Amino acid sequence: MDYIMEILTALDNIARYGLPLTFFISSLAFIAGLLIGILLVFLHSFGGVIAQAVIGPLVTILRALPPVLMLFIVFYGFPALGISVDRYTAAILGLGLISSAYQSQILRSSVEAVTARQYEAALSIGLSKWEAYFSVIMPQALKLSIPGLVNEFTIVLKDSSLAYAIGVVEVFTRADQIARARFDYFAPMTAAAILYFVICFTLSRFAGYLYGKLRELGYGV
Repeated sequence: MDYIMEILTALDNIARYGLPLTFFISSLAFIAGLLIGILLVFLHSFGGVIAQAVIGPLVTILRALPPVLMLFIVFYGFPALGISVDRYTAAILGLGLISSAYQSQILRSSVEAVTARQYEAALSIGLSKWEAYFSVIMPQALKLSIPGLVNEFTIVLKDSSLAYAIGVVEVFTRADQIARARFDYFAPMTAAAILYFVICFTLSRFAGYLYGKLRELGYGV
């Protein structure tokens, strides 16, 4: 009973002082990754041979890098180039760059699922490649990508715990602080695990629900 109360107390503390920052960093990193991913898909699909030769390897490199390494590159490496960022910006940018590679692949498969005739029709009425991409292709691709993007958000949210390495006080960091203060890791780490499980399980089920709804609406996902 004592341990249950300790877990509940830790859960309340982490939810109040760690969870808001976890959601803040994860959300902004995801949005940054989405915007960069959309741009990467456009350049890869419509930018010509040179753009494809650059974007393909770039995405492969980003997918191969451990997220914590990217955090260190941004937070500790960028100042050597004269670019200073605070730990929160570094977490958002580092996680966003890694996520952009995965989101670009999700979006790319959806873009390819949109028929070429729609793109050609958009060009035939005078739209530029850029206008056709953002007004015709991407809106449909985003609908097809929703389940995959929701799953990617859960990955970004879990990866946000790595911001602990550069001093960001999110869910895991707050749990660690409580554990060090109490000389007991079981209760706070269990509380953090419960939070991560509830959030990620809920998002996973939501992604499955969206997947089913899109299939009912006739989208080929």
